[in-house]
Amino acid sequence: MSLGDRIDFHGGSYEIRGKVDGRYVIRIRNCEKNVESYRVWTSAEREEFDRKNARRQDNLERNAQIYERNLAGETFKALGAEFDLSPSRVSQLCAQQKRKENRGKAPVKT
Repeated sequence: MSLGDRIDFHGGSYEIRGKVDGRYVIRIRNCEKNVESYRVWTSAEREEFDRKNARRQDNLERNAQIYERNLAGETFKALGAEFDLSPSRVSQLCAQQKRKENRGKAPVKT
């Protein structure tokens, strides 16, 4: 990591602004809330943040895949068995993905 490096994550990014006594001065941009803040992180704190966001991104991709496969006709039970989730959790994830898709669409006027 070096000064000026910008790391994007779901909903924003952070940028290395400086390094003091082995700690990183980070500017975090939250695009969803349109907010910027500064933090001082150790290497371990930065790595933990990156790990959590990588897991979140993996889950977002998994959820989208589950939703698409359910639309193609696979059952909640079959998807749950494959992804080690309960059928009710698969149903919840599909409902959540559907809401996300519908959020971007304008209502149809008749």
